[in-house]
Amino acid sequence: MTDGEMMTETTTTHQAMREAGVAVEEPVYTDYFGFSAEERFTLPDGKQYIEFQRMNEGKKRQFQKLTSRDLRVQRTTGDALMKVDPGAERHELIKLSVTGWSLMRKSPKTGEMEPAPFDSSNLGRFLENANPRIIEDLEKAIRVANPWLMDEMSVADIDREIENLQELRKVAEEREAGKLASAA
Repeated sequence: MTDGEMMTETTTTHQAMREAGVAVEEPVYTDYFGFSAEERFTLPDGKQYIEFQRMNEGKKRQFQKLTSRDLRVQRTTGDALMKVDPGAERHELIKLSVTGWSLMRKSPKTGEMEPAPFDSSNLGRFLENANPRIIEDLEKAIRVANPWLMDEMSVADIDREIENLQELRKVAEEREAGKLASAA
């Protein structure tokens, strides 16, 4: 029997079942109590990576609680004051999202590269000592994976991101032009 003949026979059987009142499909339920989506952020060397999860409602609430800001309005002037700490917000976002990694580091004893075990203290060390560009890129990947975080970006925040990308583009163009000039 050819594939076409099998498809025709299956279609005919399904049609006969429907006409006889027999269900052809069975409904499938979704578990809304276990939202989990794992993402991977690959580091520039292409070998090492950081794994993070999209935030579920519990993590979202925890993040918002940890990063909430007080707004004070001065009665006399009407000025509004808000303390903002983008560095603390970035670190809280990463700490709540990162679930594991495959990272290497130099052993303080031997100077050889060894696996860095993932735990909260190593994550804290990584956040304090890593290249800021890597941390910013990781933050961006986490924000993209959690669209509700992008809703909180103001136009000024987006403009700063555009400026950062323009600067990166300029550096990349200069680097590529230098490679082409040296190859010629």
